[in-house]
Amino acid sequence: MARKAKKPIICKKLKGLMAENDVTIRKLSAKIGISENSLTLKINGRRDWWYWEMLFVMKQFGFTEVKEVFPELYESILKAG
Repeated sequence: MARKAKKPIICKKLKGLMAENDVTIRKLSAKIGISENSLTLKINGRRDWWYWEMLFVMKQFGFTEVKEVFPELYESILKAG
């Protein structure tokens, strides 16, 4: 039986924070130390995030909890149980 492809989880909150703070894909990817392509894939749910990357991004925007920046990912983990 073929595996069903998982639906991508798009990081809408992060996209909004980037827009509000004038942070481009180029700027954020350079700070994280990954390629622009890799960051774009992660934001659009086509590649998984490493936990340390999520923590780094969270701190860049001044938050203390991952779910504040990545609520979509947080909720998907809770649903998966």
